[in-house]
Amino acid sequence: MQATLYAGLRNPARDMEIFQATAGKTVAEVAADFSLSPSTIRAAVKRIEDLSVYNLQLVGGGKALVIGPVAAKSFRRAALGAYRHFCGTFRNLELTTWAVTDGETTISITDLRDLDGGFASVTEDDS
Repeated sequence: MQATLYAGLRNPARDMEIFQATAGKTVAEVAADFSLSPSTIRAAVKRIEDLSVYNLQLVGGGKALVIGPVAAKSFRRAALGAYRHFCGTFRNLELTTWAVTDGETTISITDLRDLDGGFASVTEDDS
């Protein structure tokens, strides 16, 4: 089993611990346990609740290559997170046929380069 990549979270382990702790305690109790403000606790819980897991694959070279599960707010953010995590591989793909897909949505490597360079908006498909 592959580890899940968390795209867009600065501290996914802490956010997940906070999310799990709020299942049995109030926000004030969790805030005291973690020595954080209640608004920080609520923001961490919201970040985890907003995540979806995308099982990404790299396609275009014949056989699809499994990237693995990526948790992010949207598909574009997940694909960009994978692009940045595996930057050595993705940046060397020159053919325009290469793309990242989750089986339903596809984004080309060229578009990912534009997202990474700031030439396109990653929030385009956020809901």
